[in-house]
Amino acid sequence: MTNLKYMKSTLILGVVLLICTPLVSAQTQLIWQGHTWAVTFGGMAGLAPGSPRNVSVDSNGYLHLTIKNRAGKWTASQLFTVDNLGFGTYQWVVEGDVWNMDPVTVLGLFPYGPENGIGIDGSNEIDIEFSQWANTCACNADFTVYPPVYHQGQSSYNLDFTVDKGKNLTTARMQWSSSSVIFTIMSGDQPIGTTANVLRTATFHPSDSSAIPQHPLPVGMNLWAFNALPSTDQSVIIRSFQYVP
Repeated sequence: MTNLKYMKSTLILGVVLLICTPLVSAQTQLIWQGHTWAVTFGGMAGLAPGSPRNVSVDSNGYLHLTIKNRAGKWTASQLFTVDNLGFGTYQWVVEGDVWNMDPVTVLGLFPYGPENGIGIDGSNEIDIEFSQWANTCACNADFTVYPPVYHQGQSSYNLDFTVDKGKNLTTARMQWSSSSVIFTIMSGDQPIGTTANVLRTATFHPSDSSAIPQHPLPVGMNLWAFNALPSTDQSVIIRSFQYVP
């Protein structure tokens, strides 16, 4: 996944099939929330390569993503659905203070076409991201939309913002249609169809629908280090992911 505003880069690689156990993942595929997910092993966005050891599902069925320092070597975490998902509602319930992570840490929740060969990097992407971007913006989260066609290093839409810190549960929702993307961030665990405790919402409704991805895309999640390594290990728990066409 690439956010050209912040000059991120990524390379997704695949390796052998291993086995997942609670809180210790050692595989490149896992089944979670009704989808098969391919787990990155190797190159990815930021300074720390991906490791399947940093992606796991616990006994509650919650997904854990970490950035870890093991014997001086930092690794991050990333996974994508094997299947492509189309227009509809995408929702994540996140546990942890994502508003106050190490300033270089990024949590990304995003449909991303290039992972499955749909377009090139910098295209076919819709992001909800939690990060302070190494204090390069007055923000701790952002919404971004990249069009189906690469646009010379500039996204169709980007909104950086800051909300109150210290939230333990956050609901992140995007409603993607052929003509608009509605982003909503709420505190607490909010059911799909309910809008409550809204922290931030925004609608991208361009006059030209070609500014919005139009094809089904794989869905990604990652926790990574932007332009420096964090001062300590980082972790986020994704309690649930839902997709409603």
